[in-house]
Amino acid sequence: MSLRIRRLLLAGTLLFSSGPLWAEPVTLPDALRQGLESSPRVSQAKAKADAAEARARQAGVSPNPELSLEVENFAGSGAFQGLRSIETTLALSQRIELGGKRSARVEVARAERDFAFLSYKSALADLERDIRFAHANLRSAEDRAVLARDNVTASDELLRTAKVLVEVGRDPPLRELRAQAQLAEAKAEQARTFGELLVARQLLATLIGSADGEPTATIMSEDAPPTLPPDTETLDVQLAFAERGAALARVRLARADAVPDITGSAGVRRFGEGRETAFVAGISIPLPVRDRNRGNIDAAQSDSLAAESGLALARLDANRARYEARMLLGAAEMRYEALAGPGIAQAEEALRLAQLGYNAGKFSLLELLDAQSTLTQAKLNLIEARLDRARALAALIRANAQ
Repeated sequence: MSLRIRRLLLAGTLLFSSGPLWAEPVTLPDALRQGLESSPRVSQAKAKADAAEARARQAGVSPNPELSLEVENFAGSGAFQGLRSIETTLALSQRIELGGKRSARVEVARAERDFAFLSYKSALADLERDIRFAHANLRSAEDRAVLARDNVTASDELLRTAKVLVEVGRDPPLRELRAQAQLAEAKAEQARTFGELLVARQLLATLIGSADGEPTATIMSEDAPPTLPPDTETLDVQLAFAERGAALARVRLARADAVPDITGSAGVRRFGEGRETAFVAGISIPLPVRDRNRGNIDAAQSDSLAAESGLALARLDANRARYEARMLLGAAEMRYEALAGPGIAQAEEALRLAQLGYNAGKFSLLELLDAQSTLTQAKLNLIEARLDRARALAALIRANAQ
């Protein structure tokens, strides 16, 4: 560990031991709003969606006509010396797309636009899930840090009591050494939880684009689990649908590109010697004897098959994600309800009685430490249960995103 990080953790732990380092509190709705406004992930997806929309507009534009000027029969020899026999032709040509190229191109661009828009919505949903995770994790880290600080305070008080009892001869010196070890363990745990708190704060600040590098998460009422009809397609399935639609459209475009286009032209020719004029017209068409676009057609068909399989896989993954999130949320809620019951109050009462008994000489130091460890573990279990519920809820909201 670098010296800078060591100093940061030490200074933070010392300050935290005298009071919580709460910065400006951030509620979950505020965090979601700030993240959606400032996240580079969202702005990137939005820019891609705007670009796809612009390409969809451009796809329907016909080819531009071409204006050409051709000069013949000048600066030659014999009768063609100088400019006496010059011929000048001014012509306008237009390429005519055949095989449904324009409509196929528009179809591809629109399908890609729909895919880009759904990708933008997917980025929003992913960011919301990540912010919910980070906010819940920060709240959990704060609770663990407060618990670790309280344990240091309790261990310090216990050490003072143990010293008094050793000095009066009621307890052997070994008890004081055990209390010192307990205090050292509590301080080490406090340093660890404070480091986790710093990381959790930085993660949330990064996700929401906050200038405050040390936000704090306020306690919010838990959201109700989202419900979605079983036959409703989720956002991920819609995204796979759009990808398949774009792949099918590219197959049609590849087949249309195999059809040669016709170029028609018309113009006026002027003969230099007699100043006569005449109309000219022409038509040209490529001969598809070498390039019939077979490679692109086969590739587009294979991509279409892959997109079809991707859609089936997306449905399976969506169903699994929704089922898994519902089950985990149900289990987390049951665990939280069980731990939030009388267990904490009973552990606190047991610690109080153990403290009284220890002071009165009825209980040993080990029994008091066991009661304190039991209460600490019960509080940690409750914190973890609350975090598991928040994570499962965020996963279910993402799985049901539309």
